[in-house]
Amino acid sequence: MRCLVMGATGHLGSRLVPALLAHGHQVAVLVRDGTQATRFPTNVVVHVGDATDRRAVRAALAGNDLVYFLVHSLDRPDFAGVDHDAATVLAAAAADAAVRQVVYVGGPRPGSPGLSAHLASRADVGDVVAASPVPALVLQASMIIGAGSASFELLRASARLTPWVPVPSWMHNTSRPVAVADVVHLLVAAAGLPEPVGGVFDVPGPERLSYLDLVQRCARVLRLPVRLPLPAPLWSHRLAARVAGLVTPVSTAVAESLLASLDHDLAPDGPPVTDVLPAPPGGFTSIDNAIRAATTQESGPTGGEVFTEERTVLTEAAPEDVWRTVNALGGEEGWHTVPLVWTVRGAVDHLLGGIGLYRGRAPEVGEGDVVDFWTVVHRDDEARQLVLRADMKMPGHTLLDMRVDREGDRTRYRQKITFTADGLLGQLYWVVQKPLHDIVFATMARGIVRKAAAR
Repeated sequence: MRCLVMGATGHLGSRLVPALLAHGHQVAVLVRDGTQATRFPTNVVVHVGDATDRRAVRAALAGNDLVYFLVHSLDRPDFAGVDHDAATVLAAAAADAAVRQVVYVGGPRPGSPGLSAHLASRADVGDVVAASPVPALVLQASMIIGAGSASFELLRASARLTPWVPVPSWMHNTSRPVAVADVVHLLVAAAGLPEPVGGVFDVPGPERLSYLDLVQRCARVLRLPVRLPLPAPLWSHRLAARVAGLVTPVSTAVAESLLASLDHDLAPDGPPVTDVLPAPPGGFTSIDNAIRAATTQESGPTGGEVFTEERTVLTEAAPEDVWRTVNALGGEEGWHTVPLVWTVRGAVDHLLGGIGLYRGRAPEVGEGDVVDFWTVVHRDDEARQLVLRADMKMPGHTLLDMRVDREGDRTRYRQKITFTADGLLGQLYWVVQKPLHDIVFATMARGIVRKAAAR
């Protein structure tokens, strides 16, 4: 089967692509960012374009039999409109391209009124896709448990952060979570259907649990004591989302959208997906095993909580000038950020018995060389990527990944921080330093491109 995956860099799509290849299918992807092409094996056809661009979608669909629509723009404030437009473009383009089958993974449709913006958007996209002349298989899943899933990150943080958990009324609503491996199995099975199938089907996990039950189950799998539930009628979605924005890689806006969906009972009650697709061998994965697999995949080198933060800046400066600026960081050149901040941090580190800020740097550095209180762990001049490891004293491990890419006639500077916390102290360290951390690294990103533009 010739398959196109839209949303191939996401939590679900990034797992589906290799699974389809392993089952002998031909795979193409549509990605918005051309630099993501290197993420895929060479036998994957990569199309570059936005899911709302009719021309790009038509070009990507050409010659394919089946399209997986896994696009979800929840990180954008206008996500509902963007996803609706993308679904509308797909529905029309799939019919024009004589595609055999469309497969879409959405969310549950609770019967209660007043759907959250997130659930309403998922339902709207499902309706648009289902209205296409092309048979559309719409799969409705509640929480998908897997490493990197925003929903799972929120769950894990609730279980790990403190010995107690605030319990508003909405935490008693139920759902039937499903392992990401099981969803991938179903998606691959859809490519083997002898005839196209249309309709809306629920993907029910093996157990019906409240969100509080899930928190306790997650704590048990992580070998933590039972979390003490504290009634908290004033614990709103917004307040919970603000906390999540500090202690997880999930942004406050995304967290609030997801948590608002917990106002509803999300346990599916429609036709099960097993009416049209085979269940995974041995049945659906137990909740405990799904959580165990997710935590094993996502833990860092010390097994601790992993926090990531990414920034990108688009500039008119040439890629070579931005790359030259990145390679010159540290020493007398400095870090192009808030004045004296690294000097003060280095002095504190030195007082704590660390290496401080006094190592400087050589004119040219490679893997293993030092740059102030960082060490170079990777340098690739062809890919314009530099990765530094922080050597200062802290309850965890930090990597600073800087990359420079050409984007049309402009240049995009990418900056990613990955912090692996050592236990609860490391998590608290991340929370406490994050406001200043955001200012320092945002200023640094802008300073680097400003310096490059002045060259």
